[in-house]
Amino acid sequence: MCKKINPNHLWTYRRKKGISQKRAAFLLLHKTSSQLSHYERGVKTPNLKNALKLEILYDVPVAFLFRDLFLTLSRDIKNKEAALNKMLEKE
Repeated sequence: MCKKINPNHLWTYRRKKGISQKRAAFLLLHKTSSQLSHYERGVKTPNLKNALKLEILYDVPVAFLFRDLFLTLSRDIKNKEAALNKMLEKE
């Protein structure tokens, strides 16, 4: 069986801070730790408000917590920008 690569680093940074999943969920104002578990496993992506809460709790920028997504979005935007610049040069 092939192991799925986690799309974020939430588990890693939570563990580095020495915070249990239950405690982190409480501090994030979640009723249970299941939502945080879904974030950590990549089942769900937190909304902006929760992503910023995670940044504050772990003292790590959101771009680091979701590094793969950040790099993908960055590459996509730079590619679109280059294509737009080429298109504008032809006008």
